[in-house]
Amino acid sequence: MADLLGRAEQAFRTGRVDAAVALWRQALEDDPGCLAALKGLGRALLALRRLDASSEMWEAAFAAAPDDAETLFHLGMTRHRRGDHDGAIAFYDCALAAQPGLYGARGMRLLALLCDAAATPETLWTAQREWAEQRPAAASPPVFTNDPDPERPLRIGFLSSDFRAHSVGFNILPAYRRLDRTAFRLYSYAEVARPDAATRLFEEASDCWRATVGLSDSEVAATIRADRIDVLVVLAGHLDENRPFVARLRAAPVQIAHHDICTSAMPEMDYFLGDPVVTPRGGRERFSERVVRLPNFTVHAIPAEAPPVGPLPALSADAITFGSFNAPQKITPRCAASWAAVLRAVPGSRLLLKHFEAYGETATRARVLALFAAEGIADERISVIEAVARRSDHLAAYGQVDIALDPFPFNGATTTYEALLMGVPVVALAGERFVSRCAAATLKAVGLDACVAGDPADYVARAVELAADRPRLAAIRAGLRGAVARSRICDADGHARHLGRVYRAVWRRWCAEARR
Repeated sequence: MADLLGRAEQAFRTGRVDAAVALWRQALEDDPGCLAALKGLGRALLALRRLDASSEMWEAAFAAAPDDAETLFHLGMTRHRRGDHDGAIAFYDCALAAQPGLYGARGMRLLALLCDAAATPETLWTAQREWAEQRPAAASPPVFTNDPDPERPLRIGFLSSDFRAHSVGFNILPAYRRLDRTAFRLYSYAEVARPDAATRLFEEASDCWRATVGLSDSEVAATIRADRIDVLVVLAGHLDENRPFVARLRAAPVQIAHHDICTSAMPEMDYFLGDPVVTPRGGRERFSERVVRLPNFTVHAIPAEAPPVGPLPALSADAITFGSFNAPQKITPRCAASWAAVLRAVPGSRLLLKHFEAYGETATRARVLALFAAEGIADERISVIEAVARRSDHLAAYGQVDIALDPFPFNGATTTYEALLMGVPVVALAGERFVSRCAAATLKAVGLDACVAGDPADYVARAVELAADRPRLAAIRAGLRGAVARSRICDADGHARHLGRVYRAVWRRWCAEARR
């Protein structure tokens, strides 16, 4: 049995997930109550996005070992992905009680709170500090001997798990390939276990490529210091398999958080990159870092596989189709209530939902339908797309949507861009958090300020007003891709210049302080 479990674990860690599933199932045939096999199969099925089947394994593991921290954590994860944030937080808290140092539970608990409109800035700040304090600062902060010449070529390090076909990867690659290579040398520290075609593009754009998979935070920080990196950019630290706690060890003289969803709450993180919309001056959201505002915090490339924009569906269907291709966990009860109000106010309208394979999962689909049923919206008015194989098919699905409804308080980002690219206007509610203002930033960049609401009632009113004016909808659809292409969110050259100016400015500040 031990050999079988070992081979399953090895297969899973090397990306052979289907093989791991087969081996763990074989182990369960030999011993149906084997906790290691139940947990391994639960992890593998979750990696394959088979949430119902994964949840079944974790429930069985919970029955066998109700105090097991990993099991409690993954039960929280399954509820989180379905959008049951209260249930998720309860399990995360149980997992942390069983194992206080369980890193993933604190991170996922914070993500669940960011989906809660009732969470106050003080509640979030407490959770953010608790997340940051999971890892101690360096016992003795390093003394850097980098040449304090403010104008010399700089070594810029990027630390990320998203050097691959991923939303953050898609966002950063256009500027990555355009940074001034006479002024900057790019060092990539890649936490990428399964490289893909996008990974190769990042590697080709790098002056130095280092894999970090299997290394400890201390080893990664030591490597970065040995490379004499001047400015370290930590990408999307709170998400995926990223390595934010390398920054706690002060790996570089200057450290920047970019593409993250909230403050790192780390004293060692010097700067947070935002823009005037996502991080407005005077906003209530707290940051431990100095906030630097770019014209826009992100940039996108128009995918080569994007199909042409089709005609407005309502012109032939004689009914408005609203849509959201965001993760179902972003559809909170408050969000669903506003969407239901829109559907009630627009006779004959329907809502189309899609997110990878999520709506093929029985429990996820049932939870979302129940939210609308509670608001008096019949199941017949909600349609789902269970899965599409290619990005071109995903983008083509916007051909069925007249108006996209953005979730709140956790907005869409890449989904907002993709909808606009396909000619679909997005109605969004701008809140008080970075994650509540991403859609507003994109909409304002393309001139759709009229689609940005200030409160739920305004959100419903703007969606209903837009649905009532089909000539306006058709005109928006016809011109939107061109407006997107001309906007600053597709200006990779300009974005790269602004990033370069930021890197130079923060380095000059460090040099001035080092000379005192």
